[in-house]
Amino acid sequence: MEANLPRPISAATSPFAAFTFNVRFPFIINQIKANNLLAPSQRNKLDDLLQEIAVGAVPQREDVFYAEDRVYWQTFLAAHAGKRYVDIPFFEAEAYIYYRVIHIVDYKHSGLDPFYRIKADSLEQHRGFAEAAASRHMQQPPVFEVTYFTSLLHAALWGNSADLSQLETNDALVNPALRNNLVIDDSSALRRLLTTGPTKELDFIADNAGLELLADLFLIDYLLTTGQVSRVNLHLKAYPTFVSDATIPDVAGHLAILRSLRHRPLTQFVDRLESYRVGGRLQLLDHPFWNSPCHFTSLPQAITQGFNRNTVLIFKGDANYRRLFEDREWPYTTSLEGMLEYLKHPCFSIRTLKSEIVLGLTEHEVRRLFDADKDWLTNGKYGLIMGNPTYF
Repeated sequence: MEANLPRPISAATSPFAAFTFNVRFPFIINQIKANNLLAPSQRNKLDDLLQEIAVGAVPQREDVFYAEDRVYWQTFLAAHAGKRYVDIPFFEAEAYIYYRVIHIVDYKHSGLDPFYRIKADSLEQHRGFAEAAASRHMQQPPVFEVTYFTSLLHAALWGNSADLSQLETNDALVNPALRNNLVIDDSSALRRLLTTGPTKELDFIADNAGLELLADLFLIDYLLTTGQVSRVNLHLKAYPTFVSDATIPDVAGHLAILRSLRHRPLTQFVDRLESYRVGGRLQLLDHPFWNSPCHFTSLPQAITQGFNRNTVLIFKGDANYRRLFEDREWPYTTSLEGMLEYLKHPCFSIRTLKSEIVLGLTEHEVRRLFDADKDWLTNGKYGLIMGNPTYF
């Protein structure tokens, strides 16, 4: 990235970030208390955390760190201890608050995912959609077909609108009327990359559980079944965060839910995914970096050394997009040329817009979008399938 970087997005300057601290976090923490059997001391600590966010500052304390990710959070404290949450970079503050929640519920020892209920509910409440999608999917021949691939890619995109950390989810995957438009569409470039030249591996950095994860798994299954990729490495969070972000236990739990519906196409779909996992063509991976406050400009070697020479990277969702560009106040017309060279692989972001950052647009497009919808940056009704132009 360039030397003269824009300042990080923070609640001091971003209306959406300020809304998150003032409205979304109180809602989320109260939701945790309502959905989980917590000890009185844990409830008190959650209340204290809310008070700390509202009027306090980041405390200088290391007793909340796990050994495996201490290095990330020590760096965070060195930069931000003593500062108000609204004055530090928005993404880093969000990541830290969710990390604190996980410590309060003692996830590493209790195994309690404070967001499990709403993640499971989001899948179970759409049983009809899941069954219809599986019926259609399992009838597809094992030969790559552009139209069906594109439909799965768009399903993976609009599944990202069902983000359970938002106060209002759009479920654009289920309801096409909620899909306003794609502001960037590099899907043909992604298709060419996956279908030409040497067989690729796919490193897929997941975002949300629930409907989005289901849509992602249909896409992954199709690429493996048609032989367009030799292997998929599905990267997941090491522990629950950002309400609906997917973990390895979420994948297992979702597949168990799908199997429990006793719908033959869904069972066949789950069986095939399990066969790919057992055979090594589908790997479920996690790493504490994905939960850290760090951006992808500092991806650790422990992750990048696993990228095959012919790997294509797909980053799902809003938070991953923010981390690609360090969640800074980039002008919307910033060129994408050279911006993602640090990844050293072709990469794509598949995301519905739910925060105040987007690059690669023209001035005319920006004016048109603001004229059409003043909330287009944050309401999840606009999406992008954006690739690194170096590899087109």
